[in-house]
Amino acid sequence: MWRGLGALASVAIALTWSTPGSSAEDPLQGDLRDLSVGMRVSELPAEGYVDLACGNDGQEPGLELASWAEFERCPADSAGLHEIAFEYDESLQPWAAVSDKWEGTQVAGHPVVPSLLIDDQGVVQRIRIITDPDVRLYLKKKAFLLPIRVMGRYGRDDWSCVDAEPGEGRVPVGGMFIDRHCEKTFHDRRLVMETRLYRTPEQSGQDFTGSTRLEIINAGAG
Repeated sequence: MWRGLGALASVAIALTWSTPGSSAEDPLQGDLRDLSVGMRVSELPAEGYVDLACGNDGQEPGLELASWAEFERCPADSAGLHEIAFEYDESLQPWAAVSDKWEGTQVAGHPVVPSLLIDDQGVVQRIRIITDPDVRLYLKKKAFLLPIRVMGRYGRDDWSCVDAEPGEGRVPVGGMFIDRHCEKTFHDRRLVMETRLYRTPEQSGQDFTGSTRLEIINAGAG
């Protein structure tokens, strides 16, 4: 269940999808900056992205890579996809070095761990965006706001969402409990989004679960 979203929506809507000036606002022109599902590895931009490494589902990345073309060096997952995690090139944002509000790679103002999932033929089948679990507690708690911006970008209608209720020791954090799974078909893409804000029996003090996970899937992949 979501509580208090209405009062916070106007704040979230003001956020940009990514670094200002770096991406088209039309989602059909780019899912994340100039990256889109369906692109071939040979079409991926050579500049603007750094620290390429084998992805680990939002956790610490593995083997470092010199380019997108090395995707096959990353182990395939159960779907046969090779995950490459990356970061935005901060050298292209000179103001970042002097801004105390800069939090690294962001989507809609939220620090994230983005990755591409590529099939054996070198086609991007998924873009995965997970809010960074290692950020300041304030930002971790606000990760639940990212879906507002996602829904604003891809349209607020036709989402199918299921909310889980508190239980099995899971309790609200700051009066809020969120455990929501949403899906939507958008043209040739399937969007799958999961948002969580709660505390489990194993968590105490300032420890809690606070995250949003978005997968943009190439629905035309057959």
